[in-house]
Amino acid sequence: MMLKKILAMTLAVVMSFSMLTGCGGTSDSGKKEVSEETSKDTQVLNVRTNYFGNNFDVQDMGWRWMMAACYSGLYRNVADESGEHFELEGAEKVDVSDDGTEYTFYLRKDAKWSDGKPVTAHDYEYGWKRLLNPKYAYGGASSLYNVVGAKEYNLGEGKAEDVQAVAVDDYTFKVTLIADDPTFTSKLVATPLYPTREDLAEAAGENWGKDWSLCVYNGPFCMTELVEDNKMVWKRNEYYWNKKNTKLDSINWFFVAEDATAATMFENDEIDILQTTGEYSQKYKEKAEAGEIQMIAADYPGTTYLGYEFKNGGKSKLMGNQKIRQALTYSIDREEMIETAFGQYKPAYGLIPPALSVGGESYRKSVEEPLLEEYKEYNGDSEKLQALFKEGLKELNMDTDLSKVTITYLSFDTTAEDATMREYLQQTWQQKLGIRVELNTVSDYTLYAAEQEAGNYDVYQNYCACDSDDPMYLLTTFYAHTLDMFAGSYNNPEFDAVIDSFAEATDDAKRLEVYKQAEQILFDDCAFIPIYYTTKEYFLKPWVKDFRWSSYGASQEFYITYIEGRGK
Repeated sequence: MMLKKILAMTLAVVMSFSMLTGCGGTSDSGKKEVSEETSKDTQVLNVRTNYFGNNFDVQDMGWRWMMAACYSGLYRNVADESGEHFELEGAEKVDVSDDGTEYTFYLRKDAKWSDGKPVTAHDYEYGWKRLLNPKYAYGGASSLYNVVGAKEYNLGEGKAEDVQAVAVDDYTFKVTLIADDPTFTSKLVATPLYPTREDLAEAAGENWGKDWSLCVYNGPFCMTELVEDNKMVWKRNEYYWNKKNTKLDSINWFFVAEDATAATMFENDEIDILQTTGEYSQKYKEKAEAGEIQMIAADYPGTTYLGYEFKNGGKSKLMGNQKIRQALTYSIDREEMIETAFGQYKPAYGLIPPALSVGGESYRKSVEEPLLEEYKEYNGDSEKLQALFKEGLKELNMDTDLSKVTITYLSFDTTAEDATMREYLQQTWQQKLGIRVELNTVSDYTLYAAEQEAGNYDVYQNYCACDSDDPMYLLTTFYAHTLDMFAGSYNNPEFDAVIDSFAEATDDAKRLEVYKQAEQILFDDCAFIPIYYTTKEYFLKPWVKDFRWSSYGASQEFYITYIEGRGK
């Protein structure tokens, strides 16, 4: 179960095989037609990634950025110069009851899987009930708890047939909610709520989601090639309902671990879109300002943070003390780290990032970051920070000689950013607090989970992003034993009670108050260490046209992208 939860929320995993598979063959009238000049360009896009995945089960969210391009849900979330918006995708029409509790989706009759079979309402019903099936322990199941009968079924207290997400007929999918939910539409772009073919999933058994050659696709592209730590190829899906507006013939994903190598490939026109950080980010920002390349910058609904080991107080047995946790939290200069190490992102003094909204307005515009004032009081004052740490040691009846204190930091070693943050934190805590920091660094996610289970850490690296525009997703990470890997076994009944009260929040003002109360409790407890809010920067060659991005589906959307004027 723990490994499934890791796969459900992390974005970097390792691929272990190579095979070939076939790819068979809201319409937007405002989309550009491909010009005669464009038709002379090869419609092949080359993109870099620094990780591949090994999870192809949409309900498991394992490989979200691929899932949302090769699959489709009821809606598609895309962004352009006018901002983010939702477009009907698998559905062509939706009726919503006056009280906001009944949604009737009328599916596109021209939507097909890549093997030519129709996408039906039964595929959605099966996918949603598979997500809720307690047998699979999918991490995203709670996103459906507002559906009548969903929570009971997921907790083993109800039956699948009681879940009110049903296929009325082949092309009508009806969902009944317990209460009106303004965020419901945004949830529908998340991959766990995509359809799944029952015949294929049941036939595959335990291999479902592990062997990509068993998959069929209902999105703009199909995976057709995958070479371990090397290259992945997507081809246009000839059965996609909106294929006439899908201009690209194929997309080549190159596995490039090092930013320096990726930058060289970008300079040499070997890749067309690049995401990078640090000195390379600054370099390409300058090129974009000079008009040599294109740049897109946007907030992203994710927060990088550090967690504590609450079950036993960590390897050092110190993490149960709040003052020690506060000293570790206040000592980190987030602005300095971001400026010197990453060249992007926003310093975090809360859990909920600016990209998430309530009632159409950024949550962070309505609610002050709860850590900010306390941080300012201690920032840069090593004497004051060390005094706070010693107070914690006294409360634990331990020796206050800081030079004798050792804490262990557990982190990934999959990207250059991991190494940069790890080295910065080790140096910061040792210099400002006068303690010793041991590094427990692993590159395999199974080993990472094992180290967590064994308690071989005090503080650990973490990241969580929302699949829908709802702050509750991040907050429930800390709900008792929901996802202990992401909360370090944090447990506070007062916090849980506030989360439970959300069911009675029937309007945006009440929802905002619940979010605010819950976030404040986490900071009163010093339940984690916020580091930065994620942002996305895309650098594009001039010939890349109509590229889209999104926060809640795929990060990069290529469904109407095309190439025009390559090499000019």
